[in-house]
Amino acid sequence: MDANIRKDIENLKADPDFVEFVMAWHGEIGVTETPFTTERESLAYQKKIKRWTKRDCGSAWKFYWGVIRDECWKARRKLVLRRNLFRLEPCGPNPNHRPQNERRWNAIFDFRQYFIKIDRRPHMRLLGLLFYPDQDEDTFLKEWTRRKQRFKEENGVERLEQLALFYQHNRARIVETLRTRIPFYAKWESASPVNLSLISTYTTRH
Repeated sequence: MDANIRKDIENLKADPDFVEFVMAWHGEIGVTETPFTTERESLAYQKKIKRWTKRDCGSAWKFYWGVIRDECWKARRKLVLRRNLFRLEPCGPNPNHRPQNERRWNAIFDFRQYFIKIDRRPHMRLLGLLFYPDQDEDTFLKEWTRRKQRFKEENGVERLEQLALFYQHNRARIVETLRTRIPFYAKWESASPVNLSLISTYTTRH
């Protein structure tokens, strides 16, 4: 984080480490993507599943075989494992209707709520400097105005409370993670699939 921005945040009596945590939570810091799976179904395995599909689905087997082949196997190979410093989750290809820079604007929404709680103002100039330093403030405000309707159904207070609770309970480890850029969940990455499933379930509830 730029030293001047950090100072501006501190002048608001806000916590710069919490700000960095929320940025990292939304993938603005330390995000990488890797293929969720690179393995392909062997020819023997395909023949076995095809045989079972014929046996179980009768005359409609071709339809179900197409679903298995095209919508299950091919779709699985399009999944990526998205990692950032605090979240680890499989993600499919972005649908065409998904808003551009969705994660970034989610972070901006949460920060508006945070600054309003701290100082009763959203401090959009500061948010613009944090996320779009090369953009003038008026342009940033127009970009927010175009998107704010999307957050109409979001409970900003509840979202912020969930983030703050996680931060408060894990502050020491979070600060260490931000300093070292070693993911928060790194020690569990070689754990059993059950543990990884629990981590993913927890992090996607937000």
